[in-house]
Amino acid sequence: MLRISLILLLFVLLTSPVISQIEHVPVTHPVYSFLLHMETKGYLENFSLSSLPLQRQEIVAALQKIANNKTKLNNSDLKTLQLYETEFEIVKRANAVLFYSSSDSNQVISDKLFSNDEKFFYHYKDSSYIVNVSPLGSIESIIGFDNTETRNVIYGNLGVRFFGSLSNTLGYYLQATNGAIISGNRELALQEVHKLQQNVKFTDLNSDFDFAESHVRFQTDWFYAILGRETRLQGAGINHSLYLSDNAPPFDAVSIGAKFSNFEYRFTHGSLLSIPVESPNVGISANLPSKYVAIHRFAVKPSWGEIGFWENVIYSRRGIDLSYLNPLSFFKSLEHALRDRDNSIMGLDATIRPFNGIQIKGSYLLDDVRFEKIGTGYWSNKSAWNIGFIASLLPSADIGIEYARIEPYTFTHFDTLNVMANDRMLYGSYLLPNSDELSLNFYYWWGDRYPIKLKLSFQRHGENYYDSTGKLINVGGNPFQTRRFDEDPETVYFLDGKRLNTIDATLEAGYELFRGLNIHLLYHFKAVDRITTNAVRFILRYEDF
Repeated sequence: MLRISLILLLFVLLTSPVISQIEHVPVTHPVYSFLLHMETKGYLENFSLSSLPLQRQEIVAALQKIANNKTKLNNSDLKTLQLYETEFEIVKRANAVLFYSSSDSNQVISDKLFSNDEKFFYHYKDSSYIVNVSPLGSIESIIGFDNTETRNVIYGNLGVRFFGSLSNTLGYYLQATNGAIISGNRELALQEVHKLQQNVKFTDLNSDFDFAESHVRFQTDWFYAILGRETRLQGAGINHSLYLSDNAPPFDAVSIGAKFSNFEYRFTHGSLLSIPVESPNVGISANLPSKYVAIHRFAVKPSWGEIGFWENVIYSRRGIDLSYLNPLSFFKSLEHALRDRDNSIMGLDATIRPFNGIQIKGSYLLDDVRFEKIGTGYWSNKSAWNIGFIASLLPSADIGIEYARIEPYTFTHFDTLNVMANDRMLYGSYLLPNSDELSLNFYYWWGDRYPIKLKLSFQRHGENYYDSTGKLINVGGNPFQTRRFDEDPETVYFLDGKRLNTIDATLEAGYELFRGLNIHLLYHFKAVDRITTNAVRFILRYEDF
């Protein structure tokens, strides 16, 4: 009788519906670096990382594909895979919680605190529901030094992450953190931590800093809908996401889409922060006109990679325009029909794996074009592109090289409010117009979830400048300064203006002491026209990302 009962119990467990983990995994999660490593090796057919974040269930499916090739993995890749298989519950995982639930009752305030168990404030899981509440915390020390002085700063950050899925159709995610400078130089923190530059409290109000990202996602069969504020990446590349990146703060948006095994279409309509019309920049007296963006992207995913078509239109100074709410439309034609007031941009991107171990990734963004003046240096032929080559032919190493170029006046618009920016920062490329960059990346996978990373880059930028009489010489190097028809020439020359050459080098390594507690070391060298800065960052954090 006992044997029959055990067989019946096993049958029920095996035939119970497996919960679909609908929520997104933020783009800062280290699993994406591992997926790029495995994508390059050729273990992920009909797959691409050109549109992020992915859902937790998509990452699970990708890890399972990799696991099907376990016999081809070396020891370090296999160890990293096993870490992620445990984290994403492909294999059995032990949990420890502060507050008990009917599914978890191992107390974290015990020897479990320093174990490799997954740790939560609260965790509940059954066949239809998942609830996770996790603590977040970090402390970072930065030492910066150049030829004249040494500076340092220490800052801390605390928060909570709340995520899960309901009834196999609704995913949710909320992360909120608050931090402050503990001691030292605020300017050094701003210089070395780009995310702090996105925070109004820290930059404009000289206060502490807080961040919040959240989303809800409804999904059934092939259809999905998303509402939220989260960091999104779009565009194929190694270091560059020309269409959407983390250069600017995340913005609120609603998306709907259709997704199949080898095709996806997504439409997004979002709300951007415009630049203030006049001071002050913050507070109840700040005058920030309305600004919106509509985005859509078609993508096909054959076994060897992905090809996508992307379109974007930015409009402002009015309410939500119904013309741009139609999910199946051509924005460029609509923009013309609406009296040419808005800023429409389109692009193509591709990920190509000619054979296992080699990938080519690139994007082309077309801001504006006069076909009859192609090749003449006409100012309004505005475009940007990047192409990268990454090889994973050595057992535990990836080597990538990428070139990116942004033509003069790209991203600008005759109405400054319609620049491709959110809250004064470009939301696509981190390169300014009239710039290019050549970069080299090296990743070494040694068996932990964090590879050793080295990035070297050389940037050139032609900057607008003022002559001896105080007159602005505009060469198309500032996205917020369009061409002045009565003063600036029609013909532009790439990298004209005040030349700024930048050499940038970053060496980064991380190690998980025990599950949840990580240490990171980062060295950053930067030379702008022979003016050099160096910084060493030490980060201790109780979180993955």
